[in-house]
Amino acid sequence: MNDLARTALRALDVTRDGIRARPSISLAVAGFLAASLTVVAGGRIGTVKSVIPLTTWMGLLSRNGYRSSDLLPGSLALAGVAALLGLWLLALRLNHSGTTTEARVWWIAGAWSLPFVIGPPLLSNDVFSYAAEGLLVRNGFDPYSVGPAALGNVPAVAAVDPSWRSVPSPYGPLATTVQHLAIAISGGNPLGATLVFRALGVVCLVAIGLLAAELAGGRRVQALTITVLNPLLLLHIVSAAHLDGVMCALLLGAVVVANQRKWVLGLVLAAAAGSIKAPGFTAVLAIIAVHVQGYRGRLAWRTGLRDTGVAGLAILIFSVLVGNGWGWIHALNTPALGHTSLAPASLVADMFSPIVEAASFDDLAAGGRITALVAAGCIVAYLTLTAQHRALDRTAGFGLLAVGLLSPVVYPWYLLGGVVCLAPTARGALRDWLVLLSAVGCLLSPPGFTSRMSTNLSIAAVAVSLAVMAPRVVGRRRAARSVPPPRPTVTAGG
Repeated sequence: MNDLARTALRALDVTRDGIRARPSISLAVAGFLAASLTVVAGGRIGTVKSVIPLTTWMGLLSRNGYRSSDLLPGSLALAGVAALLGLWLLALRLNHSGTTTEARVWWIAGAWSLPFVIGPPLLSNDVFSYAAEGLLVRNGFDPYSVGPAALGNVPAVAAVDPSWRSVPSPYGPLATTVQHLAIAISGGNPLGATLVFRALGVVCLVAIGLLAAELAGGRRVQALTITVLNPLLLLHIVSAAHLDGVMCALLLGAVVVANQRKWVLGLVLAAAAGSIKAPGFTAVLAIIAVHVQGYRGRLAWRTGLRDTGVAGLAILIFSVLVGNGWGWIHALNTPALGHTSLAPASLVADMFSPIVEAASFDDLAAGGRITALVAAGCIVAYLTLTAQHRALDRTAGFGLLAVGLLSPVVYPWYLLGGVVCLAPTARGALRDWLVLLSAVGCLLSPPGFTSRMSTNLSIAAVAVSLAVMAPRVVGRRRAARSVPPPRPTVTAGG
């Protein structure tokens, strides 16, 4: 072995010892590099075809938009996301053993999120739709009656996904108010409004972390690690700046204050979450059900009616923040105009195909969607009626997951509400399944590939994730069964 080889091995040993001695610094640096790779490569493939970005974003965003033949940047972006997921799993393992502190987790979160804060929106073009809808309100249009195309041939419309340029907004009145405020703060500049939404996403991530730590009690570090370091939140709340981040922060706040028996404030926050996006109303039902269970007879009915009145009044107040405040109910079907092949509703429709061969694609799709929505309604009803058997965060979280997964179309950010509510207190197998769900959400429908290849990669991601997770879940069950039951204690005179 020559001197050069000895020097290289010695340097490798020193680096390895440094990583073991300071795992937090190593995680922060490695995550920053993985996030930077994702941002740089993701900017070259864009998000949607046939759009003209408002800016090249310091040269990171391609003016050519999305091109399905750009396999190299698409592969690099996917590799960056996969690396970030691997580092998150490592952080979960390290922090579960109590080797770090809250401050270190926040520093790691800052390092991981910095590239997403600086870089262009990734994986979704919705933030530009938010800016265009804010302009609609500013110019006197009703976003629940017309789409962004009503603004005419302006850059704000050219940056919107063509599929959503002529359709009304499906977001609640509080979301529309936020969109209008973002445009007002930026002086009518859609790019400035986009930056406001990005800043709002960062604030929501911090709020989610603080509320998750509060909800977790003595396991604050673990709650922070599974939330603020979760790549699903970094990609869709910080980078893509989805308004789901606002909904999640309000939902978590509602759960925290309701656990403190501040029922009125909890109902108002839950109603506010539902006034951002409709699935948030699931938490209103959960809070009412949990509050009522402490009473019997007439007092229970009186409490339920009072809570329903409080929630209804809050919803009414939020609805008058914009003109035609109830118009969004007619636009709730807007997302269903799209199609996601791996959504349970689409898979059910595919199962109907050989049974009803003469049915058209639209009929099969309608049957699958109706079936999925009925199943979601039944699950939410069951969770509400049996709320006394579980904690509030689980009733709300499972309900949100049911609504998100059984919607007519399923996008990764639809998982955020359920994951954020369940993650802070998750233990054992539930924690493992939430990690699996977050990983699948990050790898679902990666951009930069053809539609067929993207679907195949999504299927492969689901299969690999299940293969990795299954032995762990089975091992947990075997370990639980191998533990002998506690011996009964004998009391005096027993």
